Amino acid sequence: MFIYNKDTQLNLIDYGIEIPLLGQRGRLVLEFIKDNFPVEKLYLDILSNPTKEQLLFAHNREFIERLYKDPTQDLMECFELVASDGSFHRYKPERATLEINDLFKRISRQVSGTIKTCEFALKEGFAFHLGGGLHHAMKDRGRGFCLVNDIIIAARHMQKEHNLKNIWVIDVDAHKGDGTAAIAKDDPSIITLSAHMKNGWPLDMGDGSEDWHLPSDIDIPISPDENYLELLSSGLDKLKTFTKADLCIVIQGSDPYEKDELESSVLLKLTSDQMLERDKLVFNFLNDLGIPQAYVMAGGYGSCAHEPYIKFLKSLL
Repeated sequence: MFIYNKDTQLNLIDYGIEIPLLGQRGRLVLEFIKDNFPVEKLYLDILSNPTKEQLLFAHNREFIERLYKDPTQDLMECFELVASDGSFHRYKPERATLEINDLFKRISRQVSGTIKTCEFALKEGFAFHLGGGLHHAMKDRGRGFCLVNDIIIAARHMQKEHNLKNIWVIDVDAHKGDGTAAIAKDDPSIITLSAHMKNGWPLDMGDGSEDWHLPSDIDIPISPDENYLELLSSGLDKLKTFTKADLCIVIQGSDPYEKDELESSVLLKLTSDQMLERDKLVFNFLNDLGIPQAYVMAGGYGSCAHEPYIKFLKSLL
């Protein structure tokens, strides 16, 4: 099942934000799905905003109340729109066609999309959300373009409402899944694996004591001269030492792709074929274990960000 809603898609330039996260990514993947999969496999219904209680599955009350009162400051910090000298950074509000506060509702609906994806995955074995994957959001704040952590929220929703015991998170975005690791660090029912750039953001910041340096259950830091697929395969094998999952959420960022246009994603540069092998490795690993798979998009920037997703979905046909 594929979950898409136009009211969750982010085209940041509409808000005057000069980050190459483009609405066409989800739209082009949607067009491929419409052309190649049965219509009954596409869920296009309106997604409601999550409740405060659902957001509290991952975040503290002070943060959530702040978002409901006025999310502006948190959004400015989350998208890094103010430089250290107080000037705007990658932000031209005079060019915006939408109010920045609209981002909170649009992003929060992605949480509902990820929850719906997990529910479909549990029923059907596989589901794919054309959105979500906000893995940098911390318990008390948004971070790294991720305002709220839909991954942890959806995992705990599934545990509460569907009586799941153990959930795995496999994160193959270019950047470490730091928010997910930090929020789940004392929760043995959610096991986190992150395969990411060995250097670069966020691991090049601070002295190592910050919450974004907290380890995942399995971390796979990878440098450009190392064999990505071998390291990922070895890391996946380590997951077998943990209790088998009732569900796995896959954070399938396309930003390790060599055509990605975000400056902080440059330290992996996987080819199109390597990206497909990455995705097939994860899919086949979970499929062989009989674990339902819920996919979210996470990072992917610029005019080619849709290509790895389409190539992966084509391999499933």
